[in-house]
Amino acid sequence: MWTESGPVHLPSVLIATDGRRPVVPPVGLDSGVLVRDTELSALVHLAGNDRRPEAVDLDSVAGLGADEAAVDFVTDRLGIRIVLSRRPQLAARSAERGHLGLVHIFAYDSTGMNRSLETHPHAPNVGSVVSPGLVIVHLRPEEVAGMPQPVVAYGFIDSIEDAAACRRLAQSIVVRPGVAARIAAAEES
Repeated sequence: MWTESGPVHLPSVLIATDGRRPVVPPVGLDSGVLVRDTELSALVHLAGNDRRPEAVDLDSVAGLGADEAAVDFVTDRLGIRIVLSRRPQLAARSAERGHLGLVHIFAYDSTGMNRSLETHPHAPNVGSVVSPGLVIVHLRPEEVAGMPQPVVAYGFIDSIEDAAACRRLAQSIVVRPGVAARIAAAEES
């Protein structure tokens, strides 16, 4: 994806953090930081560091509104280029502003997945976040291909084997720091 401020790079591995402990992406792994399940003050602090987070799960940040002003704040003021949300209009707003928006596709069952896909904006630079991420390995290839791209597998990816299986189907996965370190070590050997 190309924007006026340059390309938006979606790392193949997003490392989830709440911002309470420092997260340093492993050297040699195409990875970045996803901030989730935290407070607005922690997000602002992280964004002010030398290594700004690549992504934020907007709906999980306490103190941050669930509206277009929140998208504008995290993209313009904090410089975070990838916005995840369960609200399609917020992901679309991120894309309209030259960033990458990702809509949560809740894949606990086919009804939830279909509902999420029905409300997806299907617009340029608005992709999909399959949650829980491990579900992606159980979907038919045409189901994955039919999702708005890029696709991110998010949640319950706790082993190198699960990560590898999900990475074959999704453009990016979300893991905890320990899993990212194990992926990097496995790729080095």
